[in-house]
Amino acid sequence: MSDAQPHEAKPGNGRGRKLAIAAVVLLGLVAGGGYWLYQQLTFVTEIDARVEADMVTVASRLPGWLEQMDLSQGDRVEAGDVLVRVDAREAEQRLAVYAAREEALRRELDQVEAELALARARDTARVERTRRQVSVAEADVERQTRQREKAEADLERVRGMAQDDMVSEQEVDDARHGLRLAESDLRSARARLDEARAAVDEARAEEAHQQVLAATAATLEARIGELRAEREEAALGVSDRAVRSPIDGVVAETFVNTGEHVQAGQNLLMVHEPGKVWVKANIRETEIAQVAEGQPVRIRVDGYRGEQFQGRVERIGSAATSEFALLPNPNPSGNFTKITQRIPVRIAFDDPDPRLRPGMMVEVRIDVRD
Repeated sequence: MSDAQPHEAKPGNGRGRKLAIAAVVLLGLVAGGGYWLYQQLTFVTEIDARVEADMVTVASRLPGWLEQMDLSQGDRVEAGDVLVRVDAREAEQRLAVYAAREEALRRELDQVEAELALARARDTARVERTRRQVSVAEADVERQTRQREKAEADLERVRGMAQDDMVSEQEVDDARHGLRLAESDLRSARARLDEARAAVDEARAEEAHQQVLAATAATLEARIGELRAEREEAALGVSDRAVRSPIDGVVAETFVNTGEHVQAGQNLLMVHEPGKVWVKANIRETEIAQVAEGQPVRIRVDGYRGEQFQGRVERIGSAATSEFALLPNPNPSGNFTKITQRIPVRIAFDDPDPRLRPGMMVEVRIDVRD
């Protein structure tokens, strides 16, 4: 029985397998490198990004004790809702005082205006009456003047006739007496005319009282205007002590509690609109040249790993984030280490999700092919 000879492996078979494996690995590396290069050329990826929102800080315009502060983080509010009430008793009392003083001055003004209207009516009637008296007196003076002229002419005629012995001396005396009476009546008429004119001047002088009353009314109106402004200011102080929400939104944070004393301008709470959020991504300055407004963006939120959100580049910042640092580094020592700066880029969601909250970390991939 002959022994079986073992099968010897051919050296070429092992070398072929190694070459095949090497080829597969090489192809994988080429494919991976190509894909990596494709990603580098077509996308800008950044993990230094987070969800942002317009945070509205609500502050008190006036100081006082907090009477009401029942909100907590996450509570929804509507525009106009009272968020905080500050003690307004002092302002309400001041408002009541101003209102009472204004009402008293208004009643006084009504009385002065009534007196002014009465004085105008009375003075107008008096002036009109004295003017009629002047007209009557002037007519009387004119009549008496003609009577005197007639009496003087009669006397001259009678004197001429007496020289021719056509009339008696008695008739001459009667004519002379008639002239004296006519002159006396004329003087009386002129006196009455002067008296009537003086009455007109007196009536007009009485009209000066109207000016006094009008000035008093103007002073009262000015004072009422001042009180009205003070009352409106006090009313504003009352309304401002009810701090209202400027927007429809959600309470992000509260800084005070009921019973605390707040100062004017002190921050009370923060609110934001949950539907108006965006992403702030800090892009490396070496890649910012590829980014343009309107480019599509794929957004992955760390809190929702299985989901992807879509957005677009809305705005590219005009300065690096280091320019807004609270503690800038002027490098006075002269030692310099070059650090890649970051440019803030604002990315808007195509369809904002109400689950997205400000501060959540996200990763963005900006498609820079366009």
